[in-house]
Amino acid sequence: MGQPPETAQADCDEGIAGATREKEPLGRRHHQREPSVRLCDYIVHIVQAKSPSTRSSQPRHTPGTAYPITHYVNCANFSARHRQFLAVITAEREPVTFSEAVKDERWRTAMHNEIQALENNGTWEVAYLPSGKKALGYKWFYKIKYHSDGTVEQYKARLVILGNHQVEEIDYIETFSPVAKMVTVRNFLAIAAAQNWEIH
Repeated sequence: MGQPPETAQADCDEGIAGATREKEPLGRRHHQREPSVRLCDYIVHIVQAKSPSTRSSQPRHTPGTAYPITHYVNCANFSARHRQFLAVITAEREPVTFSEAVKDERWRTAMHNEIQALENNGTWEVAYLPSGKKALGYKWFYKIKYHSDGTVEQYKARLVILGNHQVEEIDYIETFSPVAKMVTVRNFLAIAAAQNWEIH
């Protein structure tokens, strides 16, 4: 619940005075909490936690705050179509871990498609791990792609290798990160050849 400025300043002054005088050592559960001295120059409104005896009978947060954000930020000036778009894209939640994604059929399909694309492109080849070496880790990243009207375009899963453990001249010699598809490169070369251009 919010505190008026006078109460907050009084609590802050008391906290500074309490920090300077010696106290008897108390146990961890009986430690007396005091306002932070770093917030003395600010007007703060802190939500106070209910005691265990009253937590079940009363709501945890009191309705309303001293400075509600809805007075300054809202969607009233957005068009109805844009508000509908915002409602759609905030309704779905992208998983963070593999254990979350594997429970949903849509994300399982997206991961299967990613693995299939990597195998079709010949991204890796099976090899034996040298003795004394540890394999690099990996992480799945998930993203929902939307159309302009808010409908879902696709569920995208990307498998990323954690290459930050590699050491130059030991684990790799040079880096190569293609950012263009080979179809684009071929079209570019075909146009350059037809126009008799010089390519660098």
